[in-house]
Amino acid sequence: MAFVFSCQTQCMKPLRILCLLFICLVSISWQGREKKIGDPPRKAWMGVYGSFSARGMKVDSVANYSTLYDMGVMPGDTILKLSGVAIADVDAYNDKAAEIRTNDPMSVVYKRGNKEVERKGIGKMRPFEQNPLMEVVYDWTSVGECSLRTVVRKPFGMSNTLPAILLIPGYNCGSVENYNQGGYGKLIETWIQAGFVVVTIEKSGVGDSYGCVPCKEADLSLDIKVFDAGYKYMESLRYVDKRNLFIWGHSMGGIIAPLVAQNYKPRGVIVYATVYRPWSEFLLEMHRIQWPLEGKTYAETEDRLRLMQKVYYEFFRYKRSPRQLYQSAEFRDIVASEMEYKPGKNEMWGRHWRFWQQLDSVDLARSWEAVNAPVLSIFGGADHVACSELEHKLIVNTVNSTHPGKATHLNIPDLDHLLTINPNHDSAHKNFMNAAYKKDHFHQAFADTTVWWMKEQVVH
Repeated sequence: MAFVFSCQTQCMKPLRILCLLFICLVSISWQGREKKIGDPPRKAWMGVYGSFSARGMKVDSVANYSTLYDMGVMPGDTILKLSGVAIADVDAYNDKAAEIRTNDPMSVVYKRGNKEVERKGIGKMRPFEQNPLMEVVYDWTSVGECSLRTVVRKPFGMSNTLPAILLIPGYNCGSVENYNQGGYGKLIETWIQAGFVVVTIEKSGVGDSYGCVPCKEADLSLDIKVFDAGYKYMESLRYVDKRNLFIWGHSMGGIIAPLVAQNYKPRGVIVYATVYRPWSEFLLEMHRIQWPLEGKTYAETEDRLRLMQKVYYEFFRYKRSPRQLYQSAEFRDIVASEMEYKPGKNEMWGRHWRFWQQLDSVDLARSWEAVNAPVLSIFGGADHVACSELEHKLIVNTVNSTHPGKATHLNIPDLDHLLTINPNHDSAHKNFMNAAYKKDHFHQAFADTTVWWMKEQVVH
C-alpha cells in the first residue's frame, strides 16, 4: 500500500571518483497517515549534525523534535556513545544510527563541558517528505527477501498518465530521501514542472530498506538487481505512461543504466558524468587530472601514478585484496592513502572492495550495443571527477554502431560533476564542498536540456 504525502501551501574526503550528490533534507513533517500492518518500521531520525574526531561527534546543530533532541542533546555537546557503541568516526555513527528504527529502545552518552551525561529513550520516526511543488508517494518493492523503500515524486493533480523517469544515482550509500535540495532536488523539480514522474528506489540496506545486505557490503550485481526492480516498479505504476519511460544514470548510475536498459524498451536513456572503459583504465586518467589540482607537481603525479598502476594491476588483474596489498612495503603507504585501507575493514571508497573489482569486469561495450533506445550521453567540460570526454563519445559510437542514429553526444563546457556551473576544473575542485556555491550555481540550462531531449522522444 502506498503512502501519499503532499503539501500545497508555500513551504518550502566525498570520494573523488564517481560520486553521488551530498544534499540536505528539505523541510518535512509527519502528516499522521496511518501505518499499515506488516509495513517494516521506518528508520529513526537522529536529527544531529556535526563533525567527527577520535573524541566523538561534536554537535553543530540539532533538529527540533528529533530523537536526540528529545534525549537532551544540544549544540556544543560531544556524542561519545550511541546505544553502547563508541563514536570514534563518521562510519561508527552512521552504522549504528542506521540500525535504529522507530520505537527501538536506545541510549546516548554525551559530554557537556566536563560532565558526561547518559540518557535513554526510543527512536523517533523520520518525518515523511513534503514539497510544495510536487506530490510525494512512499511505497515498497523488493529484491528477494530485501524490502526496498521507493519514493515517487509526481506533479499535483494528475488527470492523465505521464511519462516517468527512473533516477539511478552514483555509487555511494546515501538515501533517496536526501534528494530534496541541491542539484538532484533542482533537477527533479525541473522534471516535475515539465510534466514527468520521477521514480527513486533505495539501495540495499539504505533508508527504510529492511532485511537487506548493508549497502557497504553489497556487490555490484545487487545494485543492478535493485535498479532493475526499480524499473519494473516504474512500469507497474497506474499513473505513468508505459510508452514513455526513461532512465537517468548519473556518475556510477551511468554504468548501471545500460545494464538495466538492455533488458527493457525504455523510451530513452540519459547518462551524465560516467565511464565506458574498464574502471582500472579510467582511474589512472582520473588521478592524472586530480592530483595536480590537489597540489602535487606533475612530476610527483607521474611518479605516484606509476606506483598506483602497479597496485591497480595487482588489485584488478589478480584480484588481490587491499589487506594483501597492504602487506607489501612498496605499496603500504599508497594503499592506505589512495585506497583508504583500514585494518579489519572491507570498505574502500564507500563500498566493499570487491564492488570495484566487479565493476572493472563489466563489458560496457556489449551492454551499450544491446541498448535499443534513444541515448543522450552528456559530458561536462568542468567535471574533474568523470574527467574524460572519450567515455561519452565511445558510448555514442557504440550505440550507433548497432542502432544507427539512436545516440547523441553533448558537451556542456561549464558543467561540473555535481550539476553546478563552473568555468573549469580548478573552479570545480575549489567549490566541490562549498554548499552555498552549489546552491546558487545549479546548471539550470543543463536540466532544461534534458527536458527538451526527453520531450523530443515522447510518443503521443
